[in-house]
Amino acid sequence: MPTDETRRLLKIFGVAVTTYEDLIENRAPGEQIQKAEAEVLDRLEEVRNHIARLRTVIQAWHYIRFPN
Repeated sequence: MPTDETRRLLKIFGVAVTTYEDLIENRAPGEQIQKAEAEVLDRLEEVRNHIARLRTVIQAWHYIRFPN
């Protein structure tokens, strides 16, 4: 089951992407689009880091369950 942290990250990421998309569709000034794109990329990095943390949990669980 997803954690509150996962839900929070996905919500923030989704808002950033839809804001970016809206700015593009509405032909907003380039500066606003660039700022929104930077926000999307920052949020994406947070999601990637969260996935990396989850991988370490999986690796630790696998090591404990199946030691050499």
